[in-house]
Amino acid sequence: MLATRTDVLAESSAETMLKVSNADAYYGKVQILFDMSVQVKKNQVVALIGANGAGKSTTLNLIVGRLKPARGDVLLDGKSIAGESVQSIAARGITCVPQRRRIFGVMTVRENLEVGSYPRRRDKAGTARILDEVFSLFPVLEKKANHLSGVLSGGEQQMLAIARGLMAQPQVLLLDEPSMGLSPKLTTEMFNDIRRIADTGRTVMIVEQNAYAALSVSDYGYVLENGSVALEGDAEKLIEDDYVRQTYLGA
Repeated sequence: MLATRTDVLAESSAETMLKVSNADAYYGKVQILFDMSVQVKKNQVVALIGANGAGKSTTLNLIVGRLKPARGDVLLDGKSIAGESVQSIAARGITCVPQRRRIFGVMTVRENLEVGSYPRRRDKAGTARILDEVFSLFPVLEKKANHLSGVLSGGEQQMLAIARGLMAQPQVLLLDEPSMGLSPKLTTEMFNDIRRIADTGRTVMIVEQNAYAALSVSDYGYVLENGSVALEGDAEKLIEDDYVRQTYLGA
């Protein structure tokens, strides 16, 4: 059964890796988020879906520290990070892969990945291990490790952007509109890659307008409307929900 409020947030937080709790947020004097509550449990993939202006990007900005809540809290592994700087939150283990990839086109694939490992630069053994893991997840990146990133295809560049995020060994990986600019075929392939990443034991939040693609690889989902949670539930059940199908899936 779908919940219209965040009843699950009343459960024990022992397994909760990331939590936004009853947050209000403003841009200037305009309130954008109203009592926003979402959470991601350890090793889950959670999707935030909704139309433009629903509050998806603002929620992301709240999590990564670009915006501070006027009310409420943001917690990572049970500890408040609300009000901390972007750099501090990144160092704590939250990595965001931004829209439109933003890779360094004049650098090689390997150099881009090395940039991603900068927060963990002192752990050379760990960096070597995660590079091997990334190459095993994305064999095409290993084959093109010495190629300039700017000549990669759009799908390969998105793959590189996600892989670069993994190089930081984050506790939570945030993906902001990962399907933007990709063809339907590449979108399907890319979301399959995200599911494979999650199946290695990583915790992922997807912020995405392509509701079906995001929900199809997620464990849990939130539907955002007008700055608050309109619906939430298991991703499979959200896909079958009549309102979600009519409003977001084109059914």
